[in-house]
Amino acid sequence: MNNSTTEEDRELFSITTDSTAAKTSLDIINAVYPPLLIVVGTACNVFIIFVMRTKYFRSHSTSVFMIAGAINDFFSLVLSMTTHWLYVTFDGIYYKNNVKSICKFLDFYGWGNCDFGILITTAMTVERALAIKFPLKRLSINSIKQAKITVFILTIIVVAKEFHFLIGSNMVADERQERLCDVFPNTDSYKIFWTKVWPWLHLGFLVICFLVMTVSNIILIHEVWKSSRVEKIRTKFVSQKTKSSNHKAANASGRIERQWRNITPMLIGESLVLLIFTFPFTIQLSISGYNPDFYKSYEMGLLFSITFYMLYTNKCVTFFVYLITGTRFRYELRRLLKNKCCWLKHMIQKDKRTTRSSYISYLSSHANDVTVSPPGRSGKHNHGYIADDILPYSTSNTLIKSEYTHL
Repeated sequence: MNNSTTEEDRELFSITTDSTAAKTSLDIINAVYPPLLIVVGTACNVFIIFVMRTKYFRSHSTSVFMIAGAINDFFSLVLSMTTHWLYVTFDGIYYKNNVKSICKFLDFYGWGNCDFGILITTAMTVERALAIKFPLKRLSINSIKQAKITVFILTIIVVAKEFHFLIGSNMVADERQERLCDVFPNTDSYKIFWTKVWPWLHLGFLVICFLVMTVSNIILIHEVWKSSRVEKIRTKFVSQKTKSSNHKAANASGRIERQWRNITPMLIGESLVLLIFTFPFTIQLSISGYNPDFYKSYEMGLLFSITFYMLYTNKCVTFFVYLITGTRFRYELRRLLKNKCCWLKHMIQKDKRTTRSSYISYLSSHANDVTVSPPGRSGKHNHGYIADDILPYSTSNTLIKSEYTHL
């Protein structure tokens, strides 16, 4: 009897210890990691926007998708992640009666910006695969305008898919600390949709997007490999046929393919990172069965937080993926930073020149107003005081000259 009681106590102590460790880990992660994501992520996405607005990328349709993705990630970190961090770090900062409408928006926007980012990446992979496979056909298409239309259509799709969150989202119970908002169906039909239909709908959406990205990347890699083999032959042929009527078209085709080969590693890297950082959260939701009671323990709350932060880490690492894989991206970023530094240096020098001119004028005007006499005599200032008491004649000239010299 005593032995069994001792074993039960040991098991209870082990469970309590594990829960305490999970709670401590959860508190540390919630307090430290979200601010890091917000600061680093916002800065990185701003850099992406600036680089995509440079002359080289601005003329390319991919910049439209990348700017849209960077803006989406920027506001996702500023709005969704900041709100989440405040809730999980500071107790009692939100009250249930006051955040009901906010939760509807946060769930709608939180799910929407993640799905929008996935759709943006999918659209880029499809476009780049088509562009490099049919480069001459792309010459007759306004790709910038087409990309903007595509972004608008994707936005409508996301709004339609996530619209139901504006109906059933609300603040979670006080004992739940892993998130601020969740869905609480208030009708039987909506409960069936949330527990039976939505999981498969969302999973199907992700599977289709990832399959399309995978197929597009395979096509793209194959076309780049194939085109690299015939690049030398085509270049030699074009140089020999400079007077041919297809010379301009061939040059344009080669230029487009070279541009896409510069951007291809960036986009393939983004697709892989998206898959790595997004899929664990989907698996975690599938395991939980969208059941709120699943997260009541600290261990499951820690699981949710890890996969949730991985989802938002994807919104920060995109910049570093571009930086590592994109040769042209690195070049344009260096150019951008150099130009900004030169502009800042120019403004500082201009301010110094303005200050120096003002100071010289000030000294000259005051030097003309002062009447001094040679050493050994008393002189009166125009304003009625002795100049010799202030500055000797020779010293005043030397001081003014030295001021000019220093300026």
